[in-house]
Amino acid sequence: MKDINVTLGERVKLVRNANKLTREKLAETIEVSPRFIAEVEAGKVGVSLQTLNNLSAALSVSTDYLLGLDNENKPTHSQILQNRLESLDEKFYPLLSALLTELKNIDSAEK
Repeated sequence: MKDINVTLGERVKLVRNANKLTREKLAETIEVSPRFIAEVEAGKVGVSLQTLNNLSAALSVSTDYLLGLDNENKPTHSQILQNRLESLDEKFYPLLSALLTELKNIDSAEK
């Protein structure tokens, strides 16, 4: 059985990268150092329950998923996109809407 710190680190890194978050941004969000995030991702250190909860909230995944207790509820593409949308400045919404319309047109043309 894999060490829980290694599992936690792998999953934090996986979800952080999927959400296009830097270690610095994640660290800032949960009020720890980027070095600490690097050590967590490497499986070198464990985390407190409070930090686990903060990681879970910042990454929008369950604590069970981060700990390897729940393999079924990994984040979906929709959840990852939603996380990225929520962090996007509203000034980009018109551009995003136009892009989505264009993608829909391309998809319709291919069918």
